[in-house]
Amino acid sequence: MRRWKLNAISAALTLGYVMIPHAMAQEEAKQSDEEAVEVIQVKGIQYSDQQARLMEREKSQFSSVVSTDDLGNFVDQNVAESLRRLPGVSLQRSEGEGKFVNVRGLGPQFVAVNMNGAEMAGAGEDRKVGLDGIAGDSLGAIEVFKTLTPDMNLNSIGGAVNVKSISAYDRGGNSLKLKVQDSYNDLREKHSPKFTLDGTHLFADETIGIGFVASMEDRYTAVNEQRHHSTNTYRTIRQWDPNAIDEETGDLGVQVGDAILAPYQVETRQEVADRERDTVGLNLEFRPNDDNYFYVKGNYVRFTDEDVAYREYYRFDKADKDNEIMFVDAATKEFVVTDAELQHQYFIQESEQKVKTFSIGGEHVFNDVWTLEYDYSKSRSREDSVDDRRVQFREQNIILYGQATQDEVFYEALSPEEVIAQYPTVDLAGFGSYDGDAANPDNWEFDNMFLEDSIRRDEIETFKADLTYTVDSDWLYYIKAGFAISERMNELDKNRWSFVPTTDGCTDTYAADSAELAECYNAIKISQDEVIAPVADGGLGYSTGIPKNSNFQYPFVDKKTLEYLTGLIGPTKYAVTGYSGDDDVVSFESSANDYKLTEDVNEVYVMAEFELHEDVTLITGVRYVDTEFSSNGNLALSNDEFAVGEGEGAELDVFVPMPQATITYSEYFPSAHLRWEADDDLLVRASIWTSYTRPTFKQNRAYAQFKNDIELCMPSTEEGVEPECYTDNENLGASAIDLQDFVLGPNNTLDLGNPNLVPMTATNFDASISWYESEDLFIEAAIFYKDIDDFIVDVQGYPARLDELPVTLPVGQVTEFIIAEDTELQNINTTINGDSAWVYGMELSYNQFFDWGGFVQSNLTVQDSEADLDSSIRDDSVPLPDQADVMGNLTVGWENDDWSFRLIGNYRSKVLEEIGSCPAEEHQSEGLSSWEACKSWTDKYHDEIKTLDFKAKWNVIDGMSIYFDAINITEHDDIRYYKGNALTGGKVLSQREEYGRTYQVGVNYKFY
Repeated sequence: MRRWKLNAISAALTLGYVMIPHAMAQEEAKQSDEEAVEVIQVKGIQYSDQQARLMEREKSQFSSVVSTDDLGNFVDQNVAESLRRLPGVSLQRSEGEGKFVNVRGLGPQFVAVNMNGAEMAGAGEDRKVGLDGIAGDSLGAIEVFKTLTPDMNLNSIGGAVNVKSISAYDRGGNSLKLKVQDSYNDLREKHSPKFTLDGTHLFADETIGIGFVASMEDRYTAVNEQRHHSTNTYRTIRQWDPNAIDEETGDLGVQVGDAILAPYQVETRQEVADRERDTVGLNLEFRPNDDNYFYVKGNYVRFTDEDVAYREYYRFDKADKDNEIMFVDAATKEFVVTDAELQHQYFIQESEQKVKTFSIGGEHVFNDVWTLEYDYSKSRSREDSVDDRRVQFREQNIILYGQATQDEVFYEALSPEEVIAQYPTVDLAGFGSYDGDAANPDNWEFDNMFLEDSIRRDEIETFKADLTYTVDSDWLYYIKAGFAISERMNELDKNRWSFVPTTDGCTDTYAADSAELAECYNAIKISQDEVIAPVADGGLGYSTGIPKNSNFQYPFVDKKTLEYLTGLIGPTKYAVTGYSGDDDVVSFESSANDYKLTEDVNEVYVMAEFELHEDVTLITGVRYVDTEFSSNGNLALSNDEFAVGEGEGAELDVFVPMPQATITYSEYFPSAHLRWEADDDLLVRASIWTSYTRPTFKQNRAYAQFKNDIELCMPSTEEGVEPECYTDNENLGASAIDLQDFVLGPNNTLDLGNPNLVPMTATNFDASISWYESEDLFIEAAIFYKDIDDFIVDVQGYPARLDELPVTLPVGQVTEFIIAEDTELQNINTTINGDSAWVYGMELSYNQFFDWGGFVQSNLTVQDSEADLDSSIRDDSVPLPDQADVMGNLTVGWENDDWSFRLIGNYRSKVLEEIGSCPAEEHQSEGLSSWEACKSWTDKYHDEIKTLDFKAKWNVIDGMSIYFDAINITEHDDIRYYKGNALTGGKVLSQREEYGRTYQVGVNYKFY
């Protein structure tokens, strides 16, 4: 792997070692008398602020800290929500609750998350650890490190978050506290209770300390969402005039007017979640004397989530022929299509995630000069999702209206009468396939259901040891060395059973295969009229309704109907596994998404701290990291539309295991950290340090998936004649044997993992000045610069030949049709290492408490970035993905001994999340239009975030307080959009999430 640039190493070594002789020549006697420190007894918000500032000042690294208040409690729901109040930290939410954090504008994949210094496991493919599963009350403090020394895990370009468990020694004595809370979300209209009990105790002349916490919470939320379905963006359409004459052929019917880019599909969703979060933590410490310390720390989180998802799915793309585009207005970007489809999906997911983090270790001092520290930690996350179930209904051959803007996609189903009234120029007689009527619930056809089980596992084991030698010298404080060995395993095992009900009854073939299967199919295929019809017509007696506080246009069936239909399948689903009849699809996703990967890391380091001058110290050293990564995966193709033939038919779902991919890389990471206590109230820091960020598991693992609605082509036998291509069997009429002569067409979409990715690496420059003017005033300014190589970026829709991809695909093993190795696809979504990128910025913090009780807590981060990719992907520079230009927090409030009030504002500017392909001209394929050749219009942004919260607390009696929180007062919605172009009319929506307001009221009681 590429070695570090010489200037980075030289800078660190020069700062660390060239100045040492100068320091030795100026040895001075250190003063042993310490000035007395005035102790001021404060409580409430000012207390927690002072605690945090003290912890930050004592750190060797530049950091930001969230501390508890005087009752030992955080004010936020979970760790992520507490962290967003820190300088340079912003929040990413999931279904209304804070989940991930960005540091200095860099996304959660740039941020390492540790518990008590040990890396935490997560149950996903993105490496980022969701902090929503950790109750804030279960912790002693939360630290965000923005510079990293060689004795730390350097897998973090943005920063590292460390959550510390409750410690009797840190708290300084015995304590016992109870928190009772109720939360209410106005979209869900349901109360969410929470109980937390935590405490600390010192025994045996304070040689044994115990810290513990037990927390239980039920949280009920609802999120309204509108999104573009799947990975598609937008497609070009033009209006069809059935009465115009084609000048070349003389036939009736031709495209007229200007083209627009319109959505393929749009979903309106409501996610209704019932969550339970149970946390148990125990911290046992033994300090028999000043020279020996032992600990055992454990944390257990059980997080359950029953998610009911309603999805109203508008399929504009079912109108896939020119003569199905009724109306297009190039000025307003409105369009009307026929032969479209409307689907209702009712989806219940029930998951349970358990995260266990355990560590055991100690610290020992020998002969007053040697210090040995060691720690064995294990973090394990497992998420089980069992008996997930979904039913789907649809109405076809309908007319759909659509229009897309940045904030919303407007749509509705139109009747023929409404088309005549609203679009008098449209000649309905020239269009077919508009006999559907979505307004009539009896027309909705029950056409699909699936059941799904999945298990996600992530396990990390780490052993590390550090040995420090304290030097009796005025210029060298200590030399420290150590090592760490880590093993990680991450895997997904998913099984899905998909069924397409019919009215044909079971065949002898089914019955011969399995009696249970025959019984199952007989039950399902009774008759769609009999299963779905109202009681008056001999059916089940289902009821329908529009979920409350939603944005749906049509009613859904009730849960009773869903459970009845899926219950017919449930008992026999295991008998169905592997079955391949034309009415039963054992989904390719049962195997296509399965994977297992391992990651072994070995690390060693050496560092030292020097005194360069009175009150000037330097920490410098180097860390060596060696990594071996391996993964397996599959080549898969889902055939959603291409069911050919009748009766026996031909299944085109393709699944081919890929060879195991392995990559090994190693690197040296030097650093130097300067600290100058310029005055009693002034601290100056400067650092040059190096770090890295590995690709996510999804980016790095080997897999290749062709998306739904594949295109197959019959090669042309005449030179210069375009081949005939098909996306379904409507006009093909081919048998399974006939398909063996077809080839994969160029317009298919391929999602591709890249096992050859290497970590992005960064040289980081930081400088800060902190002014601790008094207990009432704190001001800090910091600047930073990050020079990043091999930055990792997701790229959407770039063209490439299959034999030029970063991974070799086993296309020769596909026998159902032909996938030529030199096939050039026009729409590949994958991840690459870019060339280089840089980020620079400034952080400002200002906290002040006034004599009259008022206070201000504020911070502002301003930064900029630029990234370069290979010209075959992108010809121009782009911002670094997930980097925000501006982030800020402002809290204004007032408190006295009995009351406190706070108004908290949070802002984060837009961020670029995905990059569209726009290669240089020499890399563009011939015959593409300008918007197809350059897809920079598909750059996807997460729009700016503005939130406002209010918090109030009343100290009723000594040790007891009542509080009230109003969260998201301004009802901010999260919006993601594509940059767009002239054909879209500017920015157009990708996803919108609406969370509503949340109100909380609670009681804190401190027993002692």
